[in-house]
Amino acid sequence: MDLRAASAADVEACLAVQRRSAVVGYAHIFPQREYPFPDDVVRAEWADRLARGVRVTLAVVDGEPVGTISVQPPRLETLFVVPEQWGSGISVALHDAALDHIRAAGCCAAELDVMADNVRARRFYERLGWTPDGRVETSPFPPYPKLVGYRLDLGGGVKIEG
Repeated sequence: MDLRAASAADVEACLAVQRRSAVVGYAHIFPQREYPFPDDVVRAEWADRLARGVRVTLAVVDGEPVGTISVQPPRLETLFVVPEQWGSGISVALHDAALDHIRAAGCCAAELDVMADNVRARRFYERLGWTPDGRVETSPFPPYPKLVGYRLDLGGGVKIEG
């Protein structure tokens, strides 16, 4: 497995990884019959992230993108790995690379949001030391699930206000 920086040429790869991951991982939250995956919206989000200079990293196995993470310190914005690679360590490798970037930016804590009903992701983050920070928001996508905020103390650096 290799990690590499994504570029504007990787929008479709990021979209494909997110789609494969979300359709399986969020099936209980966004049933495809009722809430088809929003390809155009998600494609535009990846293009925007990359255009804004958000740090996007791809995990590649045998030349095939299998995971992606985006981070804009102090925020871990997205983490997706294709279902066939769940449990392989790719998520942890992407996560750790993102935290290295957040630390290098001088931050002493990181933050993220995860869907309240995404138990698999919540367990993953909690195993890695993340704790709920009390924030609760609503997803912009129907059926508008709740998002729970998490924080991770990184030690040193610049304090996050809020």
